[in-house]
Amino acid sequence: MKLRRTRLYVPGNNPHLVENVGLYNADAVILDLEDSVPIPQKFDARILVKYSLQHVDFGRSEKWVRINGITTPYWEKDLREILPYCEVINLPKVESYEDMVIVDEKMREIENEHGLEPREVVPIIESVKGLINAGDIAKHPRVGALAWGGEDLTADLGIPRKKALILDHVRAQIVFAAKANKKQALDTVYSNIRDEEGLFEYAQRARYMGFDGIGVIHPNQIEVVHRAFRPTDDEIEDAKKIIEAAEEAEKEGKGVISLNGRMIDPPVVERARKILQFAEVD
Repeated sequence: MKLRRTRLYVPGNNPHLVENVGLYNADAVILDLEDSVPIPQKFDARILVKYSLQHVDFGRSEKWVRINGITTPYWEKDLREILPYCEVINLPKVESYEDMVIVDEKMREIENEHGLEPREVVPIIESVKGLINAGDIAKHPRVGALAWGGEDLTADLGIPRKKALILDHVRAQIVFAAKANKKQALDTVYSNIRDEEGLFEYAQRARYMGFDGIGVIHPNQIEVVHRAFRPTDDEIEDAKKIIEAAEEAEKEGKGVISLNGRMIDPPVVERARKILQFAEVD
């Protein structure tokens, strides 16, 4: 499974920011054609993003593009121009499985024309309807992860995000929908770019809720989030002991793994392996 602790949103109409994306060390970079681009600049941004995907060094970052939603007149042109050059399509305002079917059909058409491998889609849940249908949306085979948008969803609920008491329930629904379908769960952004302590707590909380990463809107947030998602020393030590016990049991041909009187099931061993993998990355 791909490492997606951070996905950095970069406005698709800002050449200066786009040309430096490879320096930021985010797990994924999202060149945005949607909310950050005013309507008169949609065409120019699409061409800039297409050029950037072909010529800019993204370093170790996965190449994503957030296209415009399927209720707009821009999304099909977005796909046709950028699909051959990106790895993941970030699809905003998804409300149903049928929305995914519509996009999937257009993507298949373009992929067949260009002889492309199938591209992954990460839908963004941004409405109450989308949240209710999140489980069905996550079932689509194109979907590799499920994300959600805090501002749009709380606006749809009619409540201010900072005082929204229901957000932990929303987050839980996203995690359940994603994990039930063996997909990654990605939390929304933390918008205060000056509050590193708050960001660290937010990201660590996301990790312990079951999210695989969060969105970031400034390069300075990346290192903080990576640190928050890094396992603690105690978690790493415990994981090492579990792996050692599992390997010892395998050598001795034992069907049961035991550690200090504690029975260790295979899912616990797998979780320990993932913890050690996270501990090794920057």
